[in-house]
Amino acid sequence: MSEKLISIAQNWADNDPDENTKKQVLDLIKSNNVNKLGSLFAGELEFGTAGLRAEIDAGQSRMNRAVVIRATYGLCQYLLKKYPNKKPKLIVGNDARHMSDQFAQDVCGVAMSLGLEVIRLPSQIPTPVLAFGVRHLGAHAGVMITASHNPPRDNGYKVYDHLGAGIIPPMDKEIAELIKSAPMAAQIKLTRGWKEIDITSQYHQRAAQLVNNKYGQIKVAFTPMHGVGQETFDKCMKLAGFNPSINVKEQTKPDPDFPTVAFPNPEEPGAMDLLLKLAQEINADVAIANDPDADRCAVAIPESGKWQVLTGDELGFLIAWWLIKRSKLNNLQLKGQMVASIVSSSLVPKMAVANGLKGATTLTGVKWMGHLDELIFGYEEAIGYCTDSEYVRDKDGISVALRVVELFSYLKNNNISASEILNSIYQEFGVHLTKQLSFRFDSVKKAIDITKKLITNPPTQIGEFVVEKVEDMNNGIDGLPPTSGIRLVTKNARIIVRPSGTEPKLKCYLEVTTKPGNPQENLIIAKKELDLLADSVHQLLTSI
Repeated sequence: MSEKLISIAQNWADNDPDENTKKQVLDLIKSNNVNKLGSLFAGELEFGTAGLRAEIDAGQSRMNRAVVIRATYGLCQYLLKKYPNKKPKLIVGNDARHMSDQFAQDVCGVAMSLGLEVIRLPSQIPTPVLAFGVRHLGAHAGVMITASHNPPRDNGYKVYDHLGAGIIPPMDKEIAELIKSAPMAAQIKLTRGWKEIDITSQYHQRAAQLVNNKYGQIKVAFTPMHGVGQETFDKCMKLAGFNPSINVKEQTKPDPDFPTVAFPNPEEPGAMDLLLKLAQEINADVAIANDPDADRCAVAIPESGKWQVLTGDELGFLIAWWLIKRSKLNNLQLKGQMVASIVSSSLVPKMAVANGLKGATTLTGVKWMGHLDELIFGYEEAIGYCTDSEYVRDKDGISVALRVVELFSYLKNNNISASEILNSIYQEFGVHLTKQLSFRFDSVKKAIDITKKLITNPPTQIGEFVVEKVEDMNNGIDGLPPTSGIRLVTKNARIIVRPSGTEPKLKCYLEVTTKPGNPQENLIIAKKELDLLADSVHQLLTSI
């Protein structure tokens, strides 16, 4: 085993164009560090719909220049095959993570050498600006170097198709196959001469056009969480006529080490603490956080003297409500569909239908929504929102932050709280409460095995909840493509269990609903039921 491993590592090092990672592998071979080599060469980094994402390190299983060069070779071969009579146009962007700038240069260099038209955007931009750029410049594909809200050591490689949406099958599999047959990195040429185009001002103008300040000014506390969102958000706010936000000073400048947070994801406990402290100090009307590449957005609201972070679903309800309300206030006729991912709450599609729109569900990931026609609004509970599909067919933390600012200026002007709006939604549609459970195992296989056992031998009862319907998501449900997982439906609850696929994790998405009526009473009932359901599901999954 170790001989084969050493041979693979030696071949990799011989063909690594980066002197640092090359030396690292050679030193490990010299010291016969089989354990470390085994983790760096545990198989090629898998390319999927999210592209590539891993820790920055040497070897085929990590993010490094050699992996990026080979991935780009595979992507370019795909584009040359797909557009045989054209010179495919590739647009490239990067965030502020370690190695992002270098990786973006490598993408441009490979694509140039293979004869593509290559456009590089300015370094350190938000992901939605790249997604906007694909459509704005009529590119055939886009590459964004980012690991979004992953830990500091990680980086990633996200691919967009000609629509400016994240790729979906079978494109990911076809690119993955071409990457596997790519030459070793040192055999792939890098050529300079790409165009550098700055479209950030066009993005600012478009995002600012989505809103206006006619309801008056509000006090906004904001953080980009050490990422690349601050400058873009500032410029959009100014163009839209809003007062500048008051920002978390320690987090405004890009810093790939994310020094003030344990984990740079607004959903993680404690990540928004500095923002909430600031919001309390300045008596803000709303607090907004972007994740480091600014494609996600989290919001906190003042509630009885404290600050409460909204769930991804609650913010989804408010945005859907505001888009419908805003169109009525402006005498505009909304047409199209509002969409939520299958693991998000079922409420937004119901709100859409009740207001004469289409309501739909997609598989997990805003990438699926980016491929839909007539999309007015799409979201997933993991704080990803698409509110301007004509220009950005992906989640966009900047444009949704502007929508939030406009919504809260309307609420302040009318002396209404966000909680009152949520209660009015619950009064009409019933309370919809959601919760996510996550189970970590020692292997990816274990999570997949538990899901299989659930499918082959589903429970008839989970605690006090009688299972009325069992749906194998591998066969496709709700007219959607097959995906791994199971959905269990009870009288007033829904449980989705799905393995992560890339991590040794099982994710469980719960939703409890009540009938329309008194929101205060129904919230108490729903919270109790959700806690009971969570305990019962926990017992079930830990006993399999």
